[in-house]
Amino acid sequence: METQWLTRIKVPFRDVDMMGHVNNAVYLSYMEQARGDLWDEWLGHGAYKRMPYLVGEVHIRYTAPAHLRDTIEVGTRLTAVGRRTFTLEYLFRRASDQAQLAIGTTVLVFLDLATMKSVDTPEEFRVKAREAGVEA
Repeated sequence: METQWLTRIKVPFRDVDMMGHVNNAVYLSYMEQARGDLWDEWLGHGAYKRMPYLVGEVHIRYTAPAHLRDTIEVGTRLTAVGRRTFTLEYLFRRASDQAQLAIGTTVLVFLDLATMKSVDTPEEFRVKAREAGVEA
């Protein structure tokens, strides 16, 4: 999978479970961090206030364990833009040997914070998506 953005995370002690590897639920936090980095870099700091969204769907497939002090590279790419949603894919690799640790996707839904109802994908986002080579 070719990615558009890269976030590096050094695994802290708190993320490791009693089996000695990164707990499965922690990958959701890593996705959130990568998504936040992408959002700030791509759309500018504060973009979330202009274009709020929430997570509508998450899927993660684990392929190898990560351990304490590993540096994980989370590659992220925008793959689809819908009427009210966008989809991101994530590729988790160990930096030291580039071993694939997991892959994942999120479907995110744009919303109006006052009503908490979904809204159409903002034109600003559609423009950026097209610039990134994604049909919008």
